[in-house]
Amino acid sequence: MREPLLLLSLSLAVLLSADVLAQDQYEITFQEDPVLVRTGAETVFTVLTGPAVFSMIWEYQGGVTVGQWSGGSAAINAGTQFQGRVTITANQLRIAGAELRDAGEFTVVVTPTASTGLAANSRSIQLSVFDAVLSATLSVPSVAIEARNVSLSCTWTGGTDITVRWDKGGAAVLADERIAISAGSLVINPARRSDAGEYKCTVSNPVSAQTATQSLTVYYGPDTPVLTTDSPKECVGGGDVLVGQTVRLTCLSDSLPAALFSWRRDGQPVAAGQPDSGVLSLQTFSTDESGRYVCAARNGLTGATSQQGVDLAIVATCLDVGEVVGIVIGCLLLLLIIVLLIVLIVCLAWRRRRRERRGQSDTSVKTNPTPQPIRPDPQPNGARDLGRGPHPPSITRTHTPPATPSTCTQIRLKVAATRRRCS
Repeated sequence: MREPLLLLSLSLAVLLSADVLAQDQYEITFQEDPVLVRTGAETVFTVLTGPAVFSMIWEYQGGVTVGQWSGGSAAINAGTQFQGRVTITANQLRIAGAELRDAGEFTVVVTPTASTGLAANSRSIQLSVFDAVLSATLSVPSVAIEARNVSLSCTWTGGTDITVRWDKGGAAVLADERIAISAGSLVINPARRSDAGEYKCTVSNPVSAQTATQSLTVYYGPDTPVLTTDSPKECVGGGDVLVGQTVRLTCLSDSLPAALFSWRRDGQPVAAGQPDSGVLSLQTFSTDESGRYVCAARNGLTGATSQQGVDLAIVATCLDVGEVVGIVIGCLLLLLIIVLLIVLIVCLAWRRRRRERRGQSDTSVKTNPTPQPIRPDPQPNGARDLGRGPHPPSITRTHTPPATPSTCTQIRLKVAATRRRCS
């Protein structure tokens, strides 16, 4: 039973002592970690020391001693690749003229003085050495055409462990379904007019960087032309221009470089005022000049073409909106006058008929068509009227109810009354 207990006690003691040692070791901190340098530059490892140091030993790749600092003086190992380039001070290791083969792991072992009560400690640090990038050049195609493949190339001199970054207009260019980036190559397929702009490639490594800038122009078009017609009058109800007037056809197409234009009417060439002009001024002389006018746009660099046409009707009579409105207003006024005349005539006819009816009514009231006979004279047949024959004429009296008897009627009545008295 004693042996297992003894072994257990020893194990606990070892663990406790190791823990104490770990806690009491000298703390090592580097000013720069890792160390990155360019070839030819000086490499500097700096330890930020705390308590007093008794010695500081530098090793390379875990086994080769480069040198040490102890007792206030340095001791350099002459059998290393760093011979003649090494300087050691109290807290630094300096290696002049860095070479690519110097890259690797360096280890420092620090032993503090006994008065510190701390144990020795070690720490490793990585050194990386790079060739600096000396220059960079960006090449773009002199003729880049929309919808085709466009390739940009970035080249450089010098430099190791290179990284290439692409920018356009201040923003990073990233690979996608149209853009492929490989080392110093950027391929756009297919190119768009929006891809035009200033491109920049930056060639760099941790110790250097070089940038090249170049502008890319993407040629495109011509797009489908926009054709407009401008005439002095806008005919209503058919027709575009009145015979004798000048009509202006304008053709516009987005293109780089600018498009060249040509004109045709019903398939036959028509000469514009200026060659390759997008404006056609046509002085009309006959309606036979009507037809389909076609504008063809051509890009002299890309060789692409596009066209647009319009049907132009030249008419002998052309009324614009103002004239049509005037005619309509005139017709409405004429119709209104005719209606007023008809109403006036009807009113006059009605008034005339009314007057005629009133006249007939008055005549029927004043005139009695049936005469009232005078009662026969009671005198014998032998009686004679004074100065008249044996049978005096009978007197007929007209009855007018509302009117007063006339003077002649009154005289006749008096004569008849006198004749009756005499008999």
